[in-house]
Amino acid sequence: MNSETYYYTIEEMPLYNWIKCTESDNKEFVRKGKKGNKKNDNIAWTKIYDQYIKTYGLSKYYERLLNQYKKKALAELTHVITEDKFELTRIAMETQKLERILNNGGNGSTIEQTLIHLSKWIGYWIKVKEISVKEFFDLSNEFNRVNKANNGEKNK
Repeated sequence: MNSETYYYTIEEMPLYNWIKCTESDNKEFVRKGKKGNKKNDNIAWTKIYDQYIKTYGLSKYYERLLNQYKKKALAELTHVITEDKFELTRIAMETQKLERILNNGGNGSTIEQTLIHLSKWIGYWIKVKEISVKEFFDLSNEFNRVNKANNGEKNK
């Protein structure tokens, strides 16, 4: 494992690769090319994700996400223990809620939709394969901060 084979930081990892890694269990998108294996993929992804958490922390989005994972797991455990058929419905409902949270990033829009708004805001098209994970989240946080400030002025 080296920096020629894998992305190791959110500064260098393209947002496109981040999206692919977060949407599935397949972490091959931490690779810069074809070389690599699943074990090293998971190690690289863990380093990248740890860096993301250290930089941006557990936002309200991630707290909601973790709570939803917990609800889904509890429904699954209850079904295994009690064999209650109703729990299958509850599992499906909790899974659907989880998918909605994952798909819209907790803000009602996908990363791709957010890129459209950010592109309009800064005046040029942002390419998902060219912007890094860190650049995207920094830009998105700044966009949200400015919008909140502007909305606060409008409400006065």
